[in-house]
Amino acid sequence: MIHNLWPDELKILTVDDEQDILNLIRLSLEPAGFRVLRTTKPEDGLNMALQEKPDLLLLDIMMPRMDGFELLRRIRRHPKLRHVPVIVISARAHGDDQLRMLKLSAAEEDHIDAYLGKPFDPAILLKTVKDVLIKHKDFLLEKHRVLEKPWEAREATYH
Repeated sequence: MIHNLWPDELKILTVDDEQDILNLIRLSLEPAGFRVLRTTKPEDGLNMALQEKPDLLLLDIMMPRMDGFELLRRIRRHPKLRHVPVIVISARAHGDDQLRMLKLSAAEEDHIDAYLGKPFDPAILLKTVKDVLIKHKDFLLEKHRVLEKPWEAREATYH
């Protein structure tokens, strides 16, 4: 019996203060079957994450009022969100910023799963998203297992 690697329509929450970037991310990921939730307000990002329970977060770093590092800290400290994979997409892609991202990707707390600089190639974004999701497939399958009936029960309803 073959099962899908993950449930249909995984939710990706994107937090970026640039609407054009949010649109590019949506246009890059929705054709691949992802549901892309978006906000330009970092202060709404945490509330949306708690409400929508996304399977992946895409965060910008340079945003007004609350930067992506603070949002990441709040997400990692929340018990319901601490295990959600995070990809940072930021124009801060040089020198000290790259070193900071490398440290975050190796950190126990406040870790990130991947980092993309802006501007980004939509194909690279899609590949990175898929790679991170595959890396976290056990977390995703467990998360969605409680939302679905066991496979055998679903199969029995079709016969």
